[in-house]
Amino acid sequence: MTKILVVAGTADSVEFLKQLPDSVTAVATTFSQLGANCIVPRQGLTIESGALDQEGFRLLLREKNIDFLVDMSHPFAVEVSRNAKEAANKESVPYLRYERETVQDQQGICRRFPDFPSAVEALKKIEGNIFLTIGSKNLHYFKALPDFGERCYMRVLADSRILAELEEMKIDPAHIFAMKGVASKELNIALARQYDAKVIVSKDSGITGGIVEKMEAASALKIPLFLIDKPKDSGMTYENFAEIFKIIGRK
Repeated sequence: MTKILVVAGTADSVEFLKQLPDSVTAVATTFSQLGANCIVPRQGLTIESGALDQEGFRLLLREKNIDFLVDMSHPFAVEVSRNAKEAANKESVPYLRYERETVQDQQGICRRFPDFPSAVEALKKIEGNIFLTIGSKNLHYFKALPDFGERCYMRVLADSRILAELEEMKIDPAHIFAMKGVASKELNIALARQYDAKVIVSKDSGITGGIVEKMEAASALKIPLFLIDKPKDSGMTYENFAEIFKIIGRK
């Protein structure tokens, strides 16, 4: 029976594991227990929760006798993907990277940036409040903005560790909205209006990351959506589950 290691913790990985053929057993890894709790239990599936470095991935690959490593981590989880890919290469385990479907901007509402610093430079020319929907990991880039503490409002994952980090950064709790999952168009509109935002900022996290809902909200409010492009992946990537199922089914 084929055995795979899935770098999970995303909505894509939850759906992928649901659809996994019965002939395949899986070990899913997540950074947090919150991510682990989102995975639907099933026969032949075990879950490992906690941060893994390259050596941690190598150990799992050996101990669990893994045939394929399927990377379904967030598009911006660069370090996780790098560790997983290098571990797979060193253990001679095929590495399969799932690439989220991207979104085309049909209304010209988006301004794209190759990285966070370039988006910050453009934001320095925007007057008024800023609605950040980029999570918490890259907030430090935006502290370079004039009046960051007064102008920037943010939506983050409802996780105690993240809220503690924001507290250490001295961010006013009135500027934080914590939640789990993808925000609807209506919620994005309501929050942007509440914060009197003149721009919404997001990572390009693909369709499952809520980009469509953010585009629709920005369009309805007639404000721009600043999108930070996802990091370029080197090597083979796959845009749908069927392609990956076909490959692991050949063993």
